[in-house]
Amino acid sequence: MHNYCLAVCEDDRVVRDEICRVCEETLKEMKIAYEISVFSNAEELEKTLREGRHLFDLLILDIELDRKTGMELARELRAGEDWVSILFVTGHEEYALEGYEVQPIQFLMKPLNWEKLREALRTDWKRNHRPKTVLLQKGYRNLRLRLSSVVYVETDGNHGVRIFQEDGEERFPMGLSELERLFSDHRFLRCHNSYLVNLEHVREIGREGFLMDQGNRLPISRKYYRACQEAFVSYINQ
Repeated sequence: MHNYCLAVCEDDRVVRDEICRVCEETLKEMKIAYEISVFSNAEELEKTLREGRHLFDLLILDIELDRKTGMELARELRAGEDWVSILFVTGHEEYALEGYEVQPIQFLMKPLNWEKLREALRTDWKRNHRPKTVLLQKGYRNLRLRLSSVVYVETDGNHGVRIFQEDGEERFPMGLSELERLFSDHRFLRCHNSYLVNLEHVREIGREGFLMDQGNRLPISRKYYRACQEAFVSYINQ
């Protein structure tokens, strides 16, 4: 599996070490294979990128660096059509408005809120780097399932699930909770004790449930309704 590769570019050694520590703890908790490379200035990172010695999934950039700033490096990357995820850290709020032209995933203000850093890592991984397929076992076969093709999942009443895809359905001998963990992607949402829905295939939400692209409806139980509303709105607006 591809490692999640981070570059931490921060000239304050204490802050840099703490960023690395929190990233390591978070990714270990998520059971994600990772690599973290550290840089004390933008020139070192730029040289590594230019020479192609390392491909990064996420750059954690201090904006206020000596000589070349993190913002200048980000602008150069975007000008070269490099759309690597960028997370800025800064001690000055005025940089936040200026920096949105390079489309960072997040701005974090110093002193850093470590929980916000953890959440930024989780979000970037789930939205941009999580594997797009899962491998499921069925008897002696291992079947690769493309997540975007899954419309919804329903329990079959016999300790298994039925996975409805755009081009048919498959039954698997596993529980819905187990499958929900495997599908831990921002698109998938539990809407009922018996249903898991892919928001990518939802047309609208109402009191009667989710209206799917194919015209059928999935029920939303009362205890899940508010969470489903919020998740659907958040997904549409992302």
